[in-house]
Amino acid sequence: MIFKKDSLTINYVTKLIVIFSVVSFFGVLPSFGEEKPDYPVTGIYSFEIGRRSEVAQYLSPITYHGTDFALSGFWTKAMPFNPQRFKMDFDARVSYVSMLNLAGSATTLGLDAHFSWHMDRYFRLPHDLTVSIGGGPAITGGVLALLRNSNNPVDVTIKAAIELGASLHWRSKIGRIPIVCSERLSIPLIGAFFMPQYGETFYEIYLGNRRGLAHFAWPGNMPGIDNVLSISMDLGNTALYVGYRLSYTTAYANNLSTRMLTNGFVIGVIPGGLGLKRTPCRPQSRPF
Repeated sequence: MIFKKDSLTINYVTKLIVIFSVVSFFGVLPSFGEEKPDYPVTGIYSFEIGRRSEVAQYLSPITYHGTDFALSGFWTKAMPFNPQRFKMDFDARVSYVSMLNLAGSATTLGLDAHFSWHMDRYFRLPHDLTVSIGGGPAITGGVLALLRNSNNPVDVTIKAAIELGASLHWRSKIGRIPIVCSERLSIPLIGAFFMPQYGETFYEIYLGNRRGLAHFAWPGNMPGIDNVLSISMDLGNTALYVGYRLSYTTAYANNLSTRMLTNGFVIGVIPGGLGLKRTPCRPQSRPF
């Protein structure tokens, strides 16, 4: 009888262990260990307005000046495979510009877009500082129209590059409002860009005259910088984003050059906030 009772007890305990293991494997029972942190995507959605100066010698040797309007988005996320060291950023910007020459007698209209993706290594430093360095691919495309030109009314921009990226973030407070002050910049290193000969029409290119259109890019013939200085104020369910953008791009080939300088004011929102004002349901890991 004793042996039989012990056998029943062993069978009962064994069944409980099997059931507990199966249920735990499928996540029905809560884990008694440390809860894994969440890796949310921090998205910044902005409107930009500023001043642009541009010269496109394919169209005209004269510099045009005007107002630049843009919609931009920036998304950053700590990488789950190593959230304390690596992050990825995706940046997108679409802009429209209307410019005049100094005499006010001719107008250029432009539409362009820029997209980039970076993988960065970041470091947490004392005094709530975070720095990062990395890089990744970027592509830029656009058109600039000078309708008074009868032969070449449109200049087309196509650029692809590997960028070097870096950032600096500092956490602080204004009263009870958590803030993050940020400096973010990117510089093209190598790539390629499109530049036709002076006077070469797109009809000629269509007919087959495609030699010398694509050019290898390096800092000597395509220097540039995109720099954003900003402050984010965490209000809880959302955050306010205010900043300044300086963008300078150039390209030299076929004895022609294009140069563009933009200074702009940036204002945007961060849905969901920064996770600093309120305590999230799960621990969060953000790369700033």
